[in-house]
Amino acid sequence: MAAYHKIWRHIHQMNPMGGCSSAVSPEDPNGQHAAKANWCVCCGSRQDSTAELLAKKEKDLDCERPSPEEAKKWATSFESVLKHKFGVQLFQDFLRSQYGEENLNFWLAVEDYKQSDENTRSERARMIYEDYVSTLSPTEISLDAKVRAEIDKSMSNPHTETFKCAQDHIFTLMYHDCFPRFIKSKHYKQLLKRH
Repeated sequence: MAAYHKIWRHIHQMNPMGGCSSAVSPEDPNGQHAAKANWCVCCGSRQDSTAELLAKKEKDLDCERPSPEEAKKWATSFESVLKHKFGVQLFQDFLRSQYGEENLNFWLAVEDYKQSDENTRSERARMIYEDYVSTLSPTEISLDAKVRAEIDKSMSNPHTETFKCAQDHIFTLMYHDCFPRFIKSKHYKQLLKRH
């Protein structure tokens, strides 16, 4: 398997354009799931991932920076951070610096998924599952077996509540673990200063 990864790294290094190159997941050397997921060998992410779609969706939005007074209120309200586009981006930057942005990306992907119509619901559910629930995903979130089993059961016919238990669990995890660290971080403290 180590030789297999070396070959993939060599192919990526030969890419004259730089950046990521598409391939099947290193976990799948026979290409059995090539049609399902387009994985990048160098960074281990899927190129049709929910995070990628959300980034494209948010890219054109001009986020207004909150006033220091408004930002102070965030210290006591995690929900306020998640409702403000600048707050989400700042919290995401903080999580990225801690190598833990997959929880927020999952939470945002589920929020987006809940707005999807019946025509796109199955595809979006599959993407969320492959990005965050699958044990083969490099961005797998931490879920207990019961929650994972509930999601597995509903994947044959996904509905708007398919990821509800998992999303609630991840919200609680971020609220108790990540949010207090965010409030103490330079990311947040910088926001409180007047410019």
